[in-house]
Amino acid sequence: MNQVDKTFFDAAAAGEVAKVSAMLAQGADVNVINGDSRTALMRAAKRGHEQIVRILLDHGADVTIRDFNGKTAIMGAAKKGHYDIVKMLIEAGSKADVADNNGRTALMRAAFLGYPSVCQLLIDNGANVNAQDDAGRTALMEACNACNVDVIRTLLANNANIDAQDDHGCTALMRVAYSGYKELVQLLLEAGANKDVQDKAGRTAIHYVRRENFEELKEMLK
Repeated sequence: MNQVDKTFFDAAAAGEVAKVSAMLAQGADVNVINGDSRTALMRAAKRGHEQIVRILLDHGADVTIRDFNGKTAIMGAAKKGHYDIVKMLIEAGSKADVADNNGRTALMRAAFLGYPSVCQLLIDNGANVNAQDDAGRTALMEACNACNVDVIRTLLANNANIDAQDDHGCTALMRVAYSGYKELVQLLLEAGANKDVQDKAGRTAIHYVRRENFEELKEMLK
């Protein structure tokens, strides 16, 4: 990376609009990558620098470039809940359903961190609500792990498979039962979760409750 490109890259990451524009005028490569195969667009998108993202896109920044983990710019923006940036990236050609090297999507990241509006935006633009990562986890499972009620409701409203199982056979209901989240257990049951689904060890949701001895939940799941 030459000095012009480095100055440009660092300015984009830092949110320095004037310097980014100046370096582009001096011939900086808008798609230059650092040692982790990350671009200025990835850095600016994740850090929420909307004006810089717009400038980079207007100068031909490639939204499809992946870093060494297989992540694209939209994943970082979704993880941080930057709705307008996610929207800009989609309009510039970013795929809402792209997955990284571990099968994790932008939707899974937004679901875990608790951004229902970003989740809806991604789904509306082609994200698969029932995609599973390499461990079999779905966006719904991630939202349940983080107790993100609004995201859970958003995903269920978009036909998330409530009884999907990960590689261990664990469901969303089992996850919230194990954690003792009464509100979420009730929510999932009311949404149609099957409390009799068995994991690969033959355990149902109530067995997860028994392990932690949540008496109130046992009554709900027996």
